[in-house]
Amino acid sequence: MRVKDPAAIRRARKARGFSQRDLTALFKCTQAAISALERGTMKTCGADLAKIICRRVERGLEDLFIDPSAEALPSVTTGTRTTQHAKAVA
Repeated sequence: MRVKDPAAIRRARKARGFSQRDLTALFKCTQAAISALERGTMKTCGADLAKIICRRVERGLEDLFIDPSAEALPSVTTGTRTTQHAKAVA
């Protein structure tokens, strides 16, 4: 899952009264990983971690993360056929 807005994760965590260390105990990940997500240096994380974060901070998955598999692919119409092209991976 791609982080939508790193600062939103931080705001949601603080609004629920959790420290980064509190979340590490709940998620069984490192404090450095939570910090990197909130700073934007870690741009993606696994779907399981994203779902757990959202559940604990009581936010919707779509509020904090973008599911790359759910993003629409651009369509190209050529004559009578419409095809979808895969996005370039950055």
